[in-house]
Amino acid sequence: MKSTTLVFCCSIYSTNLFSVYAQSAQELINSVLNPPPGSEHYSSYSSEIYFNHTLYNQTPVASTNYDRLEASAKLLLPPAAYDYAAGGAGLEKTVAANREAFDHWRILPRVMRPVQPSRNLTTRLFNRTLPAPVVMAPVGVQTLFHPDGERATSKVFGELGLPYTLSTASSTGFADVAASNGAGNPRWYQLYWPSDDDLTRSYLETAAANGYEVLVVTVDTWDLGWRTRDLDRGFFPFINGVGVQIGLEDPVAHQKLGFNPLAANATAEQKQTAALYHTITTSRGVSPVWSNLWKLREVWGDKPIVLKGVQSVEDAKLAVEWGVDGVILSNHGGRQIDGAIGSLDALPAIVDAVKGKLTIGFDGGIRSGADIFKALALGADFVQLGRPILWGLAHEGEKGVRHVLRSLLAEFEITVGLAGCVSLQDVNRTLLVES
Repeated sequence: MKSTTLVFCCSIYSTNLFSVYAQSAQELINSVLNPPPGSEHYSSYSSEIYFNHTLYNQTPVASTNYDRLEASAKLLLPPAAYDYAAGGAGLEKTVAANREAFDHWRILPRVMRPVQPSRNLTTRLFNRTLPAPVVMAPVGVQTLFHPDGERATSKVFGELGLPYTLSTASSTGFADVAASNGAGNPRWYQLYWPSDDDLTRSYLETAAANGYEVLVVTVDTWDLGWRTRDLDRGFFPFINGVGVQIGLEDPVAHQKLGFNPLAANATAEQKQTAALYHTITTSRGVSPVWSNLWKLREVWGDKPIVLKGVQSVEDAKLAVEWGVDGVILSNHGGRQIDGAIGSLDALPAIVDAVKGKLTIGFDGGIRSGADIFKALALGADFVQLGRPILWGLAHEGEKGVRHVLRSLLAEFEITVGLAGCVSLQDVNRTLLVES
């Protein structure tokens, strides 16, 4: 029986193996150094880095290691900007918990499987086929990290065909981000739900008109957490007009204010008033409630609505009952509640409770391709990237973002293959061991 099985397996794999062995030496070298257009894969970025140094004495714009990437970004950024992104609530125990949660799981690779250089990482999310299950997290105030801000990050995600999520706290408006992202690319909009229904409607209508096709509603940040790094400096960029561009451009906000803060004759006082209005309406300490979801659906129609900030099984079940399309497990990067559960620790139970009824996203503590692998193996349908992209942005704008995103995708694809997986369908909980 064993010999029969071996012959059978060889007959299955022989076609793939023969296609490799039949290449001449030069053909094999060319396939790596000069792949035909369209045949490149994420993991080839490592070869590109090696050969660029060998042939041209070039090295990447930043480290491929997260800790060194963050350290160099810290040197490049003003201290207040760095702390705004790096910091968390209180003693920052939740920031640490997000990372510690990944250490609770170890990858158990399988070997001797028919894995080829390019793994199939495509996935289907909200009526889109994507090249990888990776989405830009809704990070605001990006001009703190480079003058190009959201224009740079949205451009790179557009180049790679991956969804870009625009934050309500963006320092760039809907139309400008859509233009830099590129026509036809997948764009999502993250809503800090205003307490004013007219303003909410206007934000959603503008988002839809500019091609944003998934609504991500953040439900855990209706009031700011106790963020000690920012408090010690009194650093709140929104008062100074950074991260409020969506509100400054909104026509309904102009009506409520009685003036256009972007007009040539607008005074400094008017601009600050408009910035405060946008900030207060989106974080005034009034929690959103389930029974008001119909207000969003009325404007957004049948396009997908996703709740970001879910951590409990009970809330995930309620999301099913209230008819939303997905949830994103997140504790806002540890920036809201000190001492909260790590996001990855919440994932298995929520997957077991609602998988198949909701699309499940994950956001919180991802620093490497191996982290992406673990989150997907535990059942997430996609992951969001936040801080790593910001640190890349600090390194020459879009050049740094492109390097960091390509690095994460390359390491992810390499991890998928070395774990014995041919495609995302092979990535599951059997490849993890709880430690």
